Amino acid sequence: MTPSKQPLLLVALSSLSLNTWAEEDTSPVTLNMQPTVVSATRNEATIASIPGSVQVIDEQQIQQQSGAGRRVSDILGQLVPGLAPSSGGMSNFGQTLRGRNILVLIDGVSQNATRDNFRQLNSILPASIERIEVISGASSVYGAGASGGIINIITKRNQGQDIAFNSRIGLTTGNNLNAQGFAYELFQSATGRKDALDWYVSAGGVQRNDQFDGDGKRIPQDTSQGSNMDTETYDLLGRFGYALDTDKKLSLSLQDYKDQQDTSYTKDPGNKEHAVAIKGLVLDDQPYTHNQAANLNYTDADFYGQGLQVETYWRRSDALFFPDLARGKAGISNNNSVQDVYGLRLAVDSALPSIGQATGNVVWGADYDHERSRQRGDQYTVNDLVYSKTGETFELGPDITTTTKALFGQMSWDIGDWTLRSGVRREWIESKVADSIAYGEIVQTGKRSVLPGDTLNYGATLYNLGAVYHVSDNQDVFANFSQGFSLPDIQRFMRDVQSNFNIQSLNAQAIKVNSYELGWRGNWETLQAETTLYENTSDVTQFYDANDRVLRLINQKERVRGIENNVTWRMTDRWSLGGTYAWAKGETRQNGRWIDLPATRVSPAKTTVFVDYTEDTYTLRLQALRLASYDAAAKDNNGREINGYTLVDLLGSVELPVGRLEGGIYNLSNRTYQNAFAQANARAPYANAQGRTLSASYSVDW
Repeated sequence: MTPSKQPLLLVALSSLSLNTWAEEDTSPVTLNMQPTVVSATRNEATIASIPGSVQVIDEQQIQQQSGAGRRVSDILGQLVPGLAPSSGGMSNFGQTLRGRNILVLIDGVSQNATRDNFRQLNSILPASIERIEVISGASSVYGAGASGGIINIITKRNQGQDIAFNSRIGLTTGNNLNAQGFAYELFQSATGRKDALDWYVSAGGVQRNDQFDGDGKRIPQDTSQGSNMDTETYDLLGRFGYALDTDKKLSLSLQDYKDQQDTSYTKDPGNKEHAVAIKGLVLDDQPYTHNQAANLNYTDADFYGQGLQVETYWRRSDALFFPDLARGKAGISNNNSVQDVYGLRLAVDSALPSIGQATGNVVWGADYDHERSRQRGDQYTVNDLVYSKTGETFELGPDITTTTKALFGQMSWDIGDWTLRSGVRREWIESKVADSIAYGEIVQTGKRSVLPGDTLNYGATLYNLGAVYHVSDNQDVFANFSQGFSLPDIQRFMRDVQSNFNIQSLNAQAIKVNSYELGWRGNWETLQAETTLYENTSDVTQFYDANDRVLRLINQKERVRGIENNVTWRMTDRWSLGGTYAWAKGETRQNGRWIDLPATRVSPAKTTVFVDYTEDTYTLRLQALRLASYDAAAKDNNGREINGYTLVDLLGSVELPVGRLEGGIYNLSNRTYQNAFAQANARAPYANAQGRTLSASYSVDW
C-alpha cells in the first residue's frame, strides 16, 4: 500500500508541489493531489510520509485573510492551531508555537539570530508569499531556534508563464470611516520566461495610519515592542533562475524590506488608569525594521545519480526600538539591534539500496553560518513628549560573532504500510564576545568601565525518530520523537552585568528540547481531520537573577503538553464547515513543585470555527476565534491573568469581468478588548485592540 492523499486543515488538496529540489524545475508546474513540503526534511516529502503535524497555508488562503495592512503574524495566528495569537503590532514577541520559540525561514533561510528581536514575521508582505509551511514540534533540521517548530515562508516565483503581471490595490478603514484611519496597499508583480531564463519581480507598499478600538477611540502606541499605527512598509522582491541544462539550475533571490514608523502620537504617560493616545510626540528616530537578503542556489537533479543543492546566503536585520524606559544612571535610550549573517548550506539526496520491498533515501550534508550581532543605544533627554539626543551612545551588550558548523543526515524508509524516518544533527558553535563598556555598571554607578570579553563554545547532538502507519487509503497514525535547541541570548545576558563579571561563570549551554508526538489524520471525500497529542520537555531554562542583575541559564525543568485538533467537513459542493482547537499546559519546576508558565510562553486555549460558501463567481467565509481566559500562572505568581475574548470575521470575494474584488469585516461585533499580548506583556494601563475594521481590495492578472 502506498500513502494516499492526506488531509490538511485549510489546505486545498490541489496545492502546487514546489520544493527545494522541484522548485528549480524548468517545466511548467502541474497540480499535485498529494501535497508535498520541504521544511520537515530539507527535501521533497509528501505530507503522508511525515510523522508529525504539518500544515500548508496556500496562496488562496493568504489572499483571503490579508486585508490591507494585515501582517503575516495576523494570518498565522488565525489559521495555525498551536500558534499564539498575533500581538497586533510590529513584533511577534510571545507568539510561541506549542509554548516554545519558532524558527522563521524565508525560502529556507533562517530569519532568527542569537539576539532575538522578535521581528521575524514582520519581514515580508503577505502579497509576496506563495505558501507557508508550518512544522509543529521541536526540530533540528535547520539548526538552532526551532524548539517549538518551523515556519517556512515560500515566496512567489515564475510558474511557467512567458510573461504575466499582477496588480493589487487595497484599502482598510476603521468602523468610524475616519479618513485618518485608512490603510492603503499597492502591489505590482511581473514575471516572465525566455529560453533558459525565468524571473519574477515584485514591489509592494502599505501605508497604515490611525487605528481605533471598539469605542471609536484612537489606540495608543506600544512603546515596548512597536505598533502598527502610522507606519510605512515597502517590500521589494526578485527571483531569477537560469537552467544550465535539464538537471542543473542557478537561482538568485533578492529582498529589501522596510517597515518605518513616523507618528506624533504616543501613550499618555500621565494617565495611570486608562491607555489614551496623546498627540505631541517629537522624536526624530522612530521604530523601524529593515531587512535585506540575497540568496544564491545551485541545484543538480542528477549529481552522480543523486540530488544536490548548494546554497549561499547573506542577510542583514536592522531593528530600532522606541526609547522607552529610564534605566538608572544611564537614563533613557533607544535600542538599535543589527545582525549581519552569511552562510553556506549543502545537501545531497541519495537513494539507499533496496532491502526486499523496502526502499529508502538519505538526505545528508553540512551547514556553515557566520553571524555578527551588535546593539547600540542613543541616550535621550525627555521634556514632556519631546525627545532630544544627548550625544551619548551605549553598547547594550557586547558585540558577538557566532560561527556555527554542522553535519546532518536524515533517513527515510518505506516498508509496506510503514514509513520510517530518523536523523541526527551535530553542531559546533563558537561565540566570540568582544570587550565592551559595561552598560550594567553605567546603570548602577554612571561610570564607564571595560567589560572583558571571551570565547564561549557550545555543542549539541540532536536526534529524531518517527514512524507513520498507513492504516488505509484514508487514514494514517504517526508517532515521533525529535529534538531541537536554542542558544542563550548572550547579548541580552551581558547587558545588565558590571565590569567585574566573569563571562565564563555564565552557564553557557544550548537549551535542548525533547518533543514527543502521537497523532492521527484522515481524509475522505467530504471529511478531513487530524488530532495530535504532544509533550515537550527541557532541563534548562532562562532565569533573571535580580541580585546580580543578569539573565542566567539554570538547571530548571520545564514541560509543555497539549492537544491540537482540526476538522473540515464539506457538507455539499457549496458549503464547508470546520475549525481547530488547541490546548496547552506549560509548567516549570521551582522549589520542588510545578508552577504554570505565563501567557508570554504558553497561549491560552484557542478555538476557531468557520463556515464557507462557494459559488462559481463568489465566496463567503464566516470565521470566529475564541481565546480562553487563563489565570493558572497568575495564581502561581508567575504571570498575569488573561481575560478571554471572541472575535468574528466575515470575508468574501467576487470574480468581476476583469479582476477580482475581495473584502473583509474584521471584529464583526465591534468588540472592545485587550489582546493576549497586551494583557500578558504590556505595562498597565493596557491599550485596547482594534474594533470593527473594514477592508476591500481589487486585484487583476494580465
